[in-house]
Amino acid sequence: MVGWLVGVATDEPRAGETMIAGQPTTLVRPGAGRSWPAVVFVNGVTRLGRHHPDVERLARALARAGYLVAVPDPPGLRQGTLTLRTLAATTAVVRAVAERSDVRGGRVALFGVSVGASLALLAAEKPSLAGRIRAVAGLAPYTDLVHVVRLTTTAVYVKQGRFERYRTKPFAALVIARSLAAALTPGRDRTLLLARLLAVPDDAPDPLASLRALHESRLRPPARALVRLLVNRDPARFDSLYAALPQRVRLAATMLSPISAAARLQARVLIASAPHDKYFPPDETRALARRAPHVALTVTPTLQHAIPHFSVGDFGGLFRFDGFLVRVLRLTG
Repeated sequence: MVGWLVGVATDEPRAGETMIAGQPTTLVRPGAGRSWPAVVFVNGVTRLGRHHPDVERLARALARAGYLVAVPDPPGLRQGTLTLRTLAATTAVVRAVAERSDVRGGRVALFGVSVGASLALLAAEKPSLAGRIRAVAGLAPYTDLVHVVRLTTTAVYVKQGRFERYRTKPFAALVIARSLAAALTPGRDRTLLLARLLAVPDDAPDPLASLRALHESRLRPPARALVRLLVNRDPARFDSLYAALPQRVRLAATMLSPISAAARLQARVLIASAPHDKYFPPDETRALARRAPHVALTVTPTLQHAIPHFSVGDFGGLFRFDGFLVRVLRLTG
């Protein structure tokens, strides 16, 4: 679709595996030329990581359209364990790609899917990358991790000061649990919780059952507070349970929330989302747009979370998604 939109047919892209800023990365370059505009693509949580067939197809399509494309596998992303280390690695890759001699203008565009879009936003907010980011595009990111914790545990979302019911897929709760557990102080409890959570299949219908079966007496107070938050289903108790978390866990959640440093976003940001995304509501992006002047949101039923779903009966949604892609390509070129 990308190649069709830009109307460009190029030689077969050159794809290879390399290390960029210490991270395993797929690098795809156009078949001709010596320097190109660059895109760093950050996928969502998938066990296949950068080797997911959809990710590989998109990288090749962008390369055929004339872009150098880097697709890294930052630590934890494949397993759905997002940490400050995941963010630091993503940021380092973006910087290293921008500094490559075959990247035109010393600037890159960032394109992310789901939590990958959130990582792209977080990287773009880094002062060390100021002036290095051409644009940020993404599909269905979260922007406030605290809101997502509330959503995945209590099935409510705060909108205009009121609770609204919003159902998400169970996998979102598993990613949140793994990520918060990873933020605990290294030690026996952290190891225990992560082992239990990483053993849960990604498609488990009740991914936190193993935490409910855990005897709290086995845990020290910090881990006990986290388990109590994760197994809670009462929206009225959420704030007090969240406040009881260790400071380092709450700090990590803040630092992994693009909304926290939205004022630092200098690049144009284009986001597309479904009206009712299965993981993150489009209001996540609307909240970001209220704090950052260059954020634009396209809501289209063409998207089912990060996957375009085309229907002959939904021409309006198709045109909105088509327009989104055209704007993305114009900004990144």
